[in-house]
Amino acid sequence: MAEKKKKSLLDKMEEEKNLEEAQKNEEATKKVPTTGRKTSVLDIADNSGKDKQISAKVNEKVYRLFTQINKSQGISNNSALNMIISRYVRENKGILDEDIFI
Repeated sequence: MAEKKKKSLLDKMEEEKNLEEAQKNEEATKKVPTTGRKTSVLDIADNSGKDKQISAKVNEKVYRLFTQINKSQGISNNSALNMIISRYVRENKGILDEDIFI
């Protein structure tokens, strides 16, 4: 039998924070530029405790599918992007010579 992997307390806290941030930034993620591309805004926590905003231009079809997937899971685009970035950083932080943690 396959066991379900238990979430660590840190993962649970991170997920809760991401959901709160997503609710605050939901309005910002709905902006549509005239170029036919969507702009997403997400916050990334740094060591000083302040959030950083980034924007990304994404193909409209990919953005629409991404949004539909997230809505079906009950999460915002911002929250999903935060989870993706957090996982990427965890998996690749060994590349850095310095100890930088989010």
